[in-house]
Amino acid sequence: MTRDPIRSMRDRQNERKRALADGHYARALMDRKAPSVAAFITALDAGHEGEAALDAARGIDQAAATFLSNQQPTNDTPPAA
Repeated sequence: MTRDPIRSMRDRQNERKRALADGHYARALMDRKAPSVAAFITALDAGHEGEAALDAARGIDQAAATFLSNQQPTNDTPPAA
C-alpha cells in the first residue's frame, strides 16, 4: 500500500511498533512474508487476530496492487498550441 501523506510520521511509527509487538507479524517479517504495516494494522482494527490478520492484510495488499495496476492512464494532455 502506498503511504498516506495525511498521517503523521508519529502515527506511522506507532503503527510499526504495534505491528512488531504482534508475534505473528514479527515471525512473518523474519520469514520475509509479512504484509505492509498499514494493511496489518487495518486487519487488526477490523477484528482479525494472528494468522487471520496476516491473511486479511495480504488480501488488502493484493487488492491495492490490483486496483493500482488496473488504472488506465488518461490522455488529458491538451493539444499543443
